[in-house]
Amino acid sequence: MTITERTIMTARELKALSIVGLNQVRRVTSVHYKVKSQSSDSWYDVTHPYKSDGNWVCTCPDHVYRKVDCKHIESVYVSKELRHKIIVNSDSDEIDTNLEFSCKCGSTNFKKDGVRNNKACQIQRYKCVECGKRFCNNIGLRSKVSAKVITASLDLYFKGVSLRQIRQHLLQFYGVNVTHVAIYKWIRKFGEVVTPYVDQLVPNTGGVYHVDEMMVHVRKEQHRDGHYQWLWNLMDSATRYWITSKITQQKTVEEARAVFQDAKRKAPMPSAIVHDGLHSYTKAYKKEFRKLKPPYIQDIRSISVRKKGLNQKIERLNGIFRDREIPMRGMDSKESAQKLIDVYRIYYNHIRVHGTIGTTPAAKAGLAVQGENKWLTLIQNAGKNMVQRPT
Repeated sequence: MTITERTIMTARELKALSIVGLNQVRRVTSVHYKVKSQSSDSWYDVTHPYKSDGNWVCTCPDHVYRKVDCKHIESVYVSKELRHKIIVNSDSDEIDTNLEFSCKCGSTNFKKDGVRNNKACQIQRYKCVECGKRFCNNIGLRSKVSAKVITASLDLYFKGVSLRQIRQHLLQFYGVNVTHVAIYKWIRKFGEVVTPYVDQLVPNTGGVYHVDEMMVHVRKEQHRDGHYQWLWNLMDSATRYWITSKITQQKTVEEARAVFQDAKRKAPMPSAIVHDGLHSYTKAYKKEFRKLKPPYIQDIRSISVRKKGLNQKIERLNGIFRDREIPMRGMDSKESAQKLIDVYRIYYNHIRVHGTIGTTPAAKAGLAVQGENKWLTLIQNAGKNMVQRPT
């Protein structure tokens, strides 16, 4: 090969890297790719004869007339190499094979049986040795995408990344092409599966509960305060365990009582309730927590930093959620807002390490989630709980 030929080849490789970097290579199948033209809005087909020793071919004029490996074919080589490195270096296979799942017949004696090609990606398929049935594991969320991709999306979202940015991340690093709506459905489904499970867990709390309310933007709700609703939060002081989160339209005594009733269902009785100067708290306390015999539950009204019962911890929790709400530009409806906040409460308690206590609030409260992928562990535990729960 002459110096001129080597220079041309190097230039093509550089252009191929640029095409891949701009995310202009789309994988249709393992032998069919689409690559965007660099001079127009059209896309060229790069294909390979299936089960043949032939070479890759492209529909661009450079390859058709000159019979050379054009920059579009070079970009496919680069894309395939990157895809191979991602698969080899990732632990997705380890996660999938270590899942505790079984066939519909109840047998855990199964083996891998190829993959299923979906529009989004390839997913591992299994064959039961006992009954011979083929099945795929969907980790309880009934998705065609692998557990690693779904849990990575959940983690990115609650760390502040937008849905569309997550979509681009999955396409670039995992080769998974899904819509932002599909990612949002994973979040909703996770909440539907896991929320009933975590709400029945009883935390070992310190006994001093902080409660406060904050206004959140809900686009489809309208009342005298505009498109806003009230979010009530109640957490334990010692463990920072977020016990209750409720969306209401008003902040009357009835709403405050509903928050306290929900807390009594999910956690042990407190020794003290710390709140701000809202009179609804005092009236609700008298209905739900005031006792005529010891041990008494204290009602601590904190109205400034100079008063006893500083409510700073719950204010910090409100600020953390506000940081997540701002990129979302509000939530859709009251029902969807409640479901989303419930999932964020799971993330705050069981996934996110609290900076002050050095661990998760759930671990501090004796409800530690095992495993490196805590999202996956929660889904598995919730699935087992659904199976074992009496009908």
